[in-house]
Amino acid sequence: MQSTTTVSWNTYAQKYDMLLAFNPFYQQLQQEVMDQVKQWKIRPGDTLADIGAGTGNYSLAMAHHFPMASVLHIDQDAGMNAVTAQKKMVDPLPNHKILSLGVDKIQLESASLRALISIHALYTFPDPSQVLRDMYDWLEPGGKAVLVDAGRMVKVFDWQRALGWHLLRQYGLRKTLEIFKEGKEVSRQNAYIRDMQEKGIFWTHSHEEFCQAVRDTGFEIELSKTCFRGISDFVVARKPAS
Repeated sequence: MQSTTTVSWNTYAQKYDMLLAFNPFYQQLQQEVMDQVKQWKIRPGDTLADIGAGTGNYSLAMAHHFPMASVLHIDQDAGMNAVTAQKKMVDPLPNHKILSLGVDKIQLESASLRALISIHALYTFPDPSQVLRDMYDWLEPGGKAVLVDAGRMVKVFDWQRALGWHLLRQYGLRKTLEIFKEGKEVSRQNAYIRDMQEKGIFWTHSHEEFCQAVRDTGFEIELSKTCFRGISDFVVARKPAS
């Protein structure tokens, strides 16, 4: 019988932030996303959302930067949300709300969001095109979306090698080995992600295909590029004002 591997997002959550602290590629991506977010024109009382928000690194940063707005952290994984809740124990952020919901269970009114982000989540959803249509509906006219999606196959060994060279230069051999030992579960989960990509369970796409999927929804694309060492697509989109 053929074995089936599945990604344990709960397990992934336990080590994700540790890897983020040492991985320059994650750090660069977070900086690029927040550079775009900080350009948003947000009014008091506006609502923002992070769809597939993971361990809250982006949603919490948004809540910090826009204290006059409400920020919805939306993710269905209990482990991811638990890590986010732990962070909020240190910094409560009353304008930040965690919603434990699958993407198919989100019930937001049309035009209720001023802006949203979705980072490395779309490819995991059963129907990414429907999620894009929902995002378009949830945004008010003129609303912005920052969408980053992993469209190409995860090359686990290639990533380990690139990260290893960086860590060796930065921290030396002993610390590098400690980091890899601590983060081995992330590599295992990334291998599972690749397996699900190969089986067609997770969405794979070229940069052009991703941009076209965004345009097909009705969005106007203001910026598009590849990122994350070429694996992911980075799109800044806008719902037309009329």
